Amino acid sequence: MTRSAVWLALALPLFAGLLLWLGWTQAHGFTSPAVTELWAKAIVQIDGSGQFAASDAFYPPVPFALTLLIQSLPGQSAAPGPIVLSALLGATILLLWFRNLRRVAGISLPGSLVTVALLGLNPVFLRALADGPETMLTLLGTWLFARGIVNLRLTGNAPDMMKVAVGLLTVALSDSYGLMISLGAVPFLIVAARPSMIATSSFGYLFAMFYPVAAAVGSLIFVSLIFNSALVPQLLEQPSPVPLAEHLLILSGVVPVALMVAFRHILMPRLFMPIVAAVGTVLGAYVLNIFFNVEGDPLIAIVPMLGVVVAGLRFWPPVRLREPLIIVMLAFNLMQSVLVVSNTSVAETRDWLQASLGRSSDADDPTRQAAQFLRDKDGIMLDVERNPAMVVAIGTADRLVTSGQPAYDWALEGGVPQAPYIVVPKVTEGAPAADRVLRRFPELHHDRLAGYDEIYGNSRWRVFGKTGF
Repeated sequence: MTRSAVWLALALPLFAGLLLWLGWTQAHGFTSPAVTELWAKAIVQIDGSGQFAASDAFYPPVPFALTLLIQSLPGQSAAPGPIVLSALLGATILLLWFRNLRRVAGISLPGSLVTVALLGLNPVFLRALADGPETMLTLLGTWLFARGIVNLRLTGNAPDMMKVAVGLLTVALSDSYGLMISLGAVPFLIVAARPSMIATSSFGYLFAMFYPVAAAVGSLIFVSLIFNSALVPQLLEQPSPVPLAEHLLILSGVVPVALMVAFRHILMPRLFMPIVAAVGTVLGAYVLNIFFNVEGDPLIAIVPMLGVVVAGLRFWPPVRLREPLIIVMLAFNLMQSVLVVSNTSVAETRDWLQASLGRSSDADDPTRQAAQFLRDKDGIMLDVERNPAMVVAIGTADRLVTSGQPAYDWALEGGVPQAPYIVVPKVTEGAPAADRVLRRFPELHHDRLAGYDEIYGNSRWRVFGKTGF
């Protein structure tokens, strides 16, 4: 059997297992908002009329492009493209970790299998998997970055410098939070560098690794200015405050094992300094996120630390009892992560935990009920960028009237709406409305829009039908 066949034989059941796990949580009512938004964008682009004109940020481009590719495959219309992509990336990451620990670090086959199993079963990894391809790509990029800076300290050659650049580029183009990681890396790259490289040219050292990121992000900024859209999506609601005790609880899940891996090399500065720099990069990004709130769930913000842990394990010296120590340490990390996930107050992670335990949630029932009411109706005017959950519940965009179509644009620019149906979210009286249709026609709040009557409503949605249609 060829090497490719062996890897395929390992990858397929691993991918199937992760996909079944994601299907389990989805069947019990949990779909990450990040997955819902990405899936809705793909549905509109692939199944829509081709006239859709997005006004929101198209950033980050990598997971969006990959989701579009999967969504366009035959027979993919009923399966969540982002979930398939997330499972594929999860299987790839675990196999790459196994290969790195087995072939490069020299850990035995049973030891590598147990190590990767403990990492893959860690609730932090599973939570990242459910959050979608953006988080998984960020985890992959952080691992590449952490490996790169250690190798760069050891060798000081150009290929390892490029590995660091590729890692930073991956995180920067895979998630908005990746920008925080890139910014957090700036001071720590100096810490990780060879003294001789800093003495030769500190600016050249940093420029070589950040130029790909700066060029890519700069190009995206230029394109966003042309199309008059924001680069990074803005939050539509004020984030819920997270107390200091909650942050400390979340950090206690992965950070201790990362520090243990780092301080194992304290007598070897050539390993200790770059691993500490990688830990500091993720912690710096986490602190920046507290102020900028690019990632709403702080547990997701600490996920990239798993990549740093694996990079540190690869450089663990082959001393006696290495494998038992690694296994015990990762088992402790898994139990601590279970404790963290079980006690966090962050709503999204708690919903994921309930779904993981098989406790179904009815949070999306109003959306599904409204979509069921609309199943045989055509010409539905909807702000798809503000209501991705409804797009996903309907499952197609060919019956929607969206931005870019004359009937939608004419109505929002001052004309009289002509769509047979209008769907808007139910908003509390006096609360600001994010939905652009609702902002344009505030009469819908009180069912007073001329030519339309409310024909359906529940706790979350209102459907209006054109009179006499």
